Amino acid sequence: MNSTGRIFDSARAAIFATVVCLGGVLCAPTAQAAWMLRILPAACADGERVTLRDIAAPDPGFPEDAWAILGATALWAAPAPGQSQTLSGAELPGRLRAYLKDAPVEYVLPMQLVVRRGGRVVQRTELENLVVDFLTPRLSGLPGRTWLSGVETPEYLFLAEHDRLAVEMAAGSTTNGPGPTELRLCVAGQDGRTVSKVAAKAVVNQTTRVAVARRPVNPRDGVLTQELVSFEERNLAGLPGRPWDGAGVPVRLVRGVGQGQVIFAQDVEPMPVVQKGDKVLLVYEGGRIRLQVDALAESDGAPGGRVTVRNLQSERKVIASVRDKNTVVVTER
Repeated sequence: MNSTGRIFDSARAAIFATVVCLGGVLCAPTAQAAWMLRILPAACADGERVTLRDIAAPDPGFPEDAWAILGATALWAAPAPGQSQTLSGAELPGRLRAYLKDAPVEYVLPMQLVVRRGGRVVQRTELENLVVDFLTPRLSGLPGRTWLSGVETPEYLFLAEHDRLAVEMAAGSTTNGPGPTELRLCVAGQDGRTVSKVAAKAVVNQTTRVAVARRPVNPRDGVLTQELVSFEERNLAGLPGRPWDGAGVPVRLVRGVGQGQVIFAQDVEPMPVVQKGDKVLLVYEGGRIRLQVDALAESDGAPGGRVTVRNLQSERKVIASVRDKNTVVVTER
């Protein structure tokens, strides 16, 4: 968790002068709102010493003139070039207080601060923006309303001075539809070779109209009609399958669906033209021979599908193909 504290610096006459010009009352910090600084979780230092500007960001409302002076304050010694140092959130107040004794400043501390000598650091906000900028153009081909959420990136990334940072899709991941999307933050060196790849992710949301049950519906209700189905706006990112689009041949459910629940493509099947108990004409076709007898359907069958029927003359059961609602065929070659 972040912690907050207050540090005060009476040692800098220039800062006092700036505050006085801004109408501040330095001798009575309780009479004015303290300025807010956020200590970053990671920073890069260019010089021999870490400066306040290296490790902190002023909140809106912090006077620019005061920050220009205060930000230049030299703090502790920086690590060797290319090396890093880590300070815990618990030790930061003491470190800061040693250099900023009475400055009217409130600050927010991270769990820890990592300082690296040289290079640059990319903070989480910038990494998230890179992901959003990469994915947004890829949403244009999706129907309905689309947006991104759940963007996850590292808290920060250290880069060498000439490193380049780009975003790419993870292997096997696409933005062809809604749901979680896996990405990689790719760091390339000055020679163009990939130095590292870091995982990132985001959720592609897509709201469109999908079929839902007006009331509890089950296979016994037969063909799905407007009396049984309505279309409502739903976010496809949270759905466990592809919704039924309501188009094509008449269909019925293969399982029960509760009121208000989405009807998925795997929940429906073509409405059988032959149903169990129907009397049909069983046709045997083979070469020049064509026989036909009366039969009784013992299962359901859609056009072109297979159905079990019982020959009413021989009482034999056979599997036949459905030609239409009155005819099933057994073809012998």
